[in-house]
Amino acid sequence: MPPMTLTNLQSRSDIFDNIRAGFAHVAANARHVRINRDRLMEYARQLPARHPSTIFDTEHHYIGSPEDTAAYVLALDAINYGSGYKDDLVVEGWSLIEGSIYYGVSVRLKNAFERKPLTAKDLAEMTPERVHDILELPFKPQSIELANMFAVGLRDLGQMIQRENSGCFLSFINDANGRVGRVVERLATLPQFADVHDYHGRAIPMYKRAQIAAADLHLAFSRLGIHLFHDMDRLTMFPDNGVPQVLSADGVLEYSPELLARIKNKEEIPVGSEEEIEIRGCAGHAVSELARLADKTDVETDHILWHRHAEDDRYRAAPSHKTLGPFY
Repeated sequence: MPPMTLTNLQSRSDIFDNIRAGFAHVAANARHVRINRDRLMEYARQLPARHPSTIFDTEHHYIGSPEDTAAYVLALDAINYGSGYKDDLVVEGWSLIEGSIYYGVSVRLKNAFERKPLTAKDLAEMTPERVHDILELPFKPQSIELANMFAVGLRDLGQMIQRENSGCFLSFINDANGRVGRVVERLATLPQFADVHDYHGRAIPMYKRAQIAAADLHLAFSRLGIHLFHDMDRLTMFPDNGVPQVLSADGVLEYSPELLARIKNKEEIPVGSEEEIEIRGCAGHAVSELARLADKTDVETDHILWHRHAEDDRYRAAPSHKTLGPFY
């Protein structure tokens, strides 16, 4: 089945209204996941007044000319997935950086750009062998599978920039006219960013990675003294497995006994399955509700909770669902 697109969605004022409406619909109809509304007000009160600083640091990321910075950020976020493969990649001998699959990708791609920035043409001609070379991936089954997927994602991005923006990444950004939603819409036309799933006949958009790419562009260009987007507050939660892990551990999300047992047993929860959509959709709606109660943006709330997932050992030890594919 081809990926769903915005043409399947109900007409609303912008892409973020569609995402939030999808979250709300899933939360209202979920069978495997429940938001514990008795916890929301108190949990919102306990959120810190300030969220952790958001830094696109130069230790782990490349910052060059505006064109090369745009190319790096979009290339990075074209392959910013694979958390479900992490354990297998380690077993196969791939060296993480600071224990992170993300830094393993971002730093090695940074090194490649420091040798010679990649152009849209380079991305459009990307091969799995070149991905192995850039990311220093071993030639073993899971690493080969991921390298093949990464090569497809990079080729799709490069070909779009060549076809629609004459190979210029800055032109892609300028076409947005300061609207972060336009970047998300453009990226969402690419198969590996087309994070939309059927939930009992209704298309539910998530667009985690397209939203992260837009946010990363904004952060990276801030380092160059350039303010890209005027509507960053419109972004939603970036729905993945990290924030649901925290909300479940803190009793804000409650899973059915059967789903919780599958998660604890590290069974794969397939992307687009009823359970997977409900985990991410309910988490997204809970974050929107918490943000409203705490007078924060969804992204600020997501950022607070994601840092707990990444940095607090109590949450790191909590069950987290495993889903393979390009949306995590």
